[in-house]
Amino acid sequence: MCCVRLVAALLAAFALAAPGRASAADFPSRPIRIVVPYAPGGASETMARLVAERMTAALKQPVIIENRPGGGTVIGASVVAQAPADGYTLFVNASSFVINGQLIAKLPYDPWKDFAPLTLAASNPHVLVASNALGTRNLAEFLAAVKAKGKALSYGSFGNASSGHLAFELLKKTYGFDMEHVPYKSTPQAMMDVIGGQIQAMLTDTPAAVPQAKSGKMMVLAIAADQRSPSLPEVPTFQEATGIRFVSRSWFGFLAKSGTPPEVQKLLQAEIVRALKSPELKDKLHDLGMDTIGSSPEEFAAFMKTESERFADAIRFSGAKAD
Repeated sequence: MCCVRLVAALLAAFALAAPGRASAADFPSRPIRIVVPYAPGGASETMARLVAERMTAALKQPVIIENRPGGGTVIGASVVAQAPADGYTLFVNASSFVINGQLIAKLPYDPWKDFAPLTLAASNPHVLVASNALGTRNLAEFLAAVKAKGKALSYGSFGNASSGHLAFELLKKTYGFDMEHVPYKSTPQAMMDVIGGQIQAMLTDTPAAVPQAKSGKMMVLAIAADQRSPSLPEVPTFQEATGIRFVSRSWFGFLAKSGTPPEVQKLLQAEIVRALKSPELKDKLHDLGMDTIGSSPEEFAAFMKTESERFADAIRFSGAKAD
């Protein structure tokens, strides 16, 4: 009996010391990395860096941003899916994370089983911008022009099957018009061609639309939200302009690897939300046209499910395919 007890005690001690395990009592004991699946300089990275700064101060360990662009966020998500489930590797996800689950049959991970939602962090409404060369001064004139000319006109997006692409397909369905889609590798590339008149319109993120509205280089026609944005107070919502509601936005959240100890997930979620509710961080993101959220894991899981269903409708309607 004594030997049995000794073996059990040794096994328990080994389990506690085994790598890849963590508890709230000793977590974190080394740096945490946040994988951002985009190139440096985007809104998601800006948000993640601001959160990381505050987490570093609170947790007394470095919280490091690691950019892993490529594959429509698949490369970055794969890094996290293959990491230990110990809370030391987190992922910033966005619309493309749930869109990929609809488009790609053989992902190297399961977006619903391999990740644990922590919190929906921030979002910003999409804004409809149009080329000055189109000559439409408001949304009503824009809709009249695109309904008359159809696929003789084109719109851009920040990537095939991106949220900007699929949101525009839903816009076409909502208002009954057609335009040709031209995918770009990034928002700045697409915006430059709207300014140059090579394409006529796009739905872009609020932070990208704000400087364009101020410069007058393109028309900013409507915001896809239930209320006007303080950063674009002169731009009406779609419902204000047409009487028909249209809401669409980019969003960013934090995920951990599935299997991360619940107490560690709880600690991480609490620290991320605390950072997001910091007045200084909220003000900085507000100035970029982003709204901070800080939801519960359960609310974030439900939100992603709703977004997946919404984009599934856009994929069916548009016939979008993965590159």
